[in-house]
Amino acid sequence: MNSKLLYFIFLFSVFFCHSQYTEIINSNRPGSSHGAFAVGVNVLQLETGVSGHTLEHSNLNNSKIDGLNFNYLFRYGFLNEKLEVFLDGNIITRNILDNNYINNYSTEIKETIIGKQTLGFKYLFFDPYKNKKWHGENVYSWNAGRKIKLTDFIPAISAIVGSSFNFDDRIQYDDLFFKVKQPLHPDLFNDGIMRSINFYQPEQTISPFIGLATQHHFKGRWVVVNNFFYEIAMKNPTFPTNTEPSNYNKINYLFTITYNLQNPKWSIFLDFQTFKNKTYSDDLFKFGIANLTSKNSQVDLNFGGSFKTTPSYTYINVGFSQRFDWHKDISEEEKQAKKDFNLELKQRRKQQKVEKKINKKSSKKIKTNPKKLAKKENRKSKKSVNKSLKQNKKQLKKEEKALRKMNKK
Repeated sequence: MNSKLLYFIFLFSVFFCHSQYTEIINSNRPGSSHGAFAVGVNVLQLETGVSGHTLEHSNLNNSKIDGLNFNYLFRYGFLNEKLEVFLDGNIITRNILDNNYINNYSTEIKETIIGKQTLGFKYLFFDPYKNKKWHGENVYSWNAGRKIKLTDFIPAISAIVGSSFNFDDRIQYDDLFFKVKQPLHPDLFNDGIMRSINFYQPEQTISPFIGLATQHHFKGRWVVVNNFFYEIAMKNPTFPTNTEPSNYNKINYLFTITYNLQNPKWSIFLDFQTFKNKTYSDDLFKFGIANLTSKNSQVDLNFGGSFKTTPSYTYINVGFSQRFDWHKDISEEEKQAKKDFNLELKQRRKQQKVEKKINKKSSKKIKTNPKKLAKKENRKSKKSVNKSLKQNKKQLKKEEKALRKMNKK
């Protein structure tokens, strides 16, 4: 077994067998999906890329869009190792050739758009890789540690919640042709300019979503990630009165599989995404390669597109990920000391509650009404007087009885 392979085994045992913070960067790129694991407490991570894309829509008289897309993702871990907050967004510069008119009329537009911005939170609520029985290293057999086990099919699972915000009405529902489909201004009708096809759709400004992210590791080299999202359309004034917002809810599924090569710094991946709503549905694929330039940096190259012509879509993307690591490891002794301190603090609070109850009861006794105390004392004195009277009566009866006996004699 050569030194590179030993290094590979060590690297991936660190990277995958520990639940959250890792010694090397853990980037979602170059895929589109979210991994199940957070970046770690006090870790800030930037994942960014620039892509050139071309789209052509056969149902809109072959209208075309060419442009550049600058996308970014900020991730930050806080409170505990399982939680992170993220901001995902993009800025688009594009040229539109709008052919969606009758009589061979067309227009060309150049524009820059702030795309959809997404703010969300991810929390890992199930981590099977902490179970040493399932995923412990087999020191007796290297081959046994490389085989696929049934427990490998139990994924780590995270919940993701958040909302997307659209600041520009020219792109809605992830449809880059949204503007080309919209009805024209009335002035254009007066000039005899009309759309070939009209698709009026209401605008969507805020779109909250919920989702799940799962992650599997197989044989130390394969990583499989699945994402399931449900995005909710919020009603606003642009919705027709007879339209239900639920018709525009979006279902989104992403699948990413990554394979780490013999050289541990290199990996290849395949990504598939499908999403559907009333306005726009598509199936997208991408594949590419990533290189770990340092323990805190990664570069990647990927390309992909769609399977249809409404629209056809091709792109190429160059990306970069950088981690800013302020994470501090806590030793087992520190963890135990913290646990003991919290337990002691809990016991103190419990004791304080008990003492508070006792003091409350004693104060109630002290603060008893004086009139009640006087009545109580009167009752006691009356009882003692009555008792002494009874005793005197008994004594008198005994003496009278003794006198009668003496008189008889």
